[in-house]
Amino acid sequence: MIAEDQQVLSRILWTDEATFHSNGEVNCHNSHYWSKTNPHWMQEIQHQGRWSVNCWAGILGGQIIGPFFFNRLTGANYLQFLIEELPILLEEVPLEIRRQLLFQHDGCPAHFAVNVRQFLDANYPSRWIGRGSIFPWPARSPDLTCMDFYLWGRVKDIVFTTRPTTRNNMIQRIRDCMQIISVAELEAAVGSTRERMLRCIENDGRQFEHLGRH
Repeated sequence: MIAEDQQVLSRILWTDEATFHSNGEVNCHNSHYWSKTNPHWMQEIQHQGRWSVNCWAGILGGQIIGPFFFNRLTGANYLQFLIEELPILLEEVPLEIRRQLLFQHDGCPAHFAVNVRQFLDANYPSRWIGRGSIFPWPARSPDLTCMDFYLWGRVKDIVFTTRPTTRNNMIQRIRDCMQIISVAELEAAVGSTRERMLRCIENDGRQFEHLGRH
């Protein structure tokens, strides 16, 4: 696809979910991300009880789509999100880009639900990437998407610069953070996806040398 269209990576809506915990940990489906933390404030918040925020976001070219926050990710509420919320999040994307974009997500159970796949087949015919698609996304491959190798770690570094106070405070910090990340930074992250794919192919799908976040 890249050989046929050098801009195809910027037409993919890369998406993912991550859970931000009050103790400074961010959990994705296949990996954990850790940022530099101050052990003093880490200890300070432990007695308050652990809480978390479940966040969905996407990258399309040089633009962040979202974020959107789930109480719990299931096939039913993910389908509801695709039907009701995603079109609103995409409203500022030019219509011509929306008509051509490819939707990408990983193969977690909520994404693989039958009704989710039926919706994607109907609304993104031959234009979605994931388990069950004609373009299946490889399992256990978080380092291939700009969401996992770049965005979640970048957001975490900013959000946890100081101690979050409440769940709502963390949600607002995530929103604010995603507003300040530059277009150039996002475009560079999307562009580096090609290098990671080539490295994966060279190693027959096995692990390859860590390339860094940027």
